[in-house]
Amino acid sequence: MASGNGSGDRGARPYRKHRPLPALLVIGVLALGAVIVWVNAVVTRGDIDEAVHCTPAATPPPGTTYTVVPHNGLDDRSPVPPDKVALKVLNASTTRGQGGIATTALRELGFSGIADPANDPAYPNGDAKCRGQIRYGDNGAAAARTVSLVAPCAELVRDNRKDASVDLVTGTLFDDILPRPEAVQILKKLSDWSKAHQGGGSNEAATGPSAPVIDQTLLAAARDVAC
Repeated sequence: MASGNGSGDRGARPYRKHRPLPALLVIGVLALGAVIVWVNAVVTRGDIDEAVHCTPAATPPPGTTYTVVPHNGLDDRSPVPPDKVALKVLNASTTRGQGGIATTALRELGFSGIADPANDPAYPNGDAKCRGQIRYGDNGAAAARTVSLVAPCAELVRDNRKDASVDLVTGTLFDDILPRPEAVQILKKLSDWSKAHQGGGSNEAATGPSAPVIDQTLLAAARDVAC
């Protein structure tokens, strides 16, 4: 005689374990996407560092040291108003008048304290094959950040100067000072702030806030160019 339990067993649905495969696939895809984004960021940073690099390397004057800084090396600094920047243009090319043209353009953008241009002693042959360089010391990092907004394809070079001055070097591939609209917007905001706070000191040695807070997205857009 057939067992009653046998009939019941055949009618019951066996327990099925839920396989975690779909969830694992989603996690895997997200992880792969994160890796791709990271790799692209590293490659892009490496590409732009190579694109803005000056050759041959600059020959620093006696007692001066040069250290090349990554293109994003000043991204953690807030720019100061352009009229607070002690700036000088150095011509590292054989194009006559290039430094003067750049100086005039920078003065029109609010760099009122800019000095007269000169030839670059670090490139006595005028053979800097690049757009240019921004040279600064530790005390001039914020000022250099401001200059980088109008010369986004210039190589960043830190030296051992003690003051907050900045040198903008124009190389053989330099074309013109043509900042993006976002950079012009930032400079105007900084200049307006500076006019409203006259008498507050100069450059980074001043006490209290030295500049208004600028949106990071706007700062990034100001230097978003193809070099």
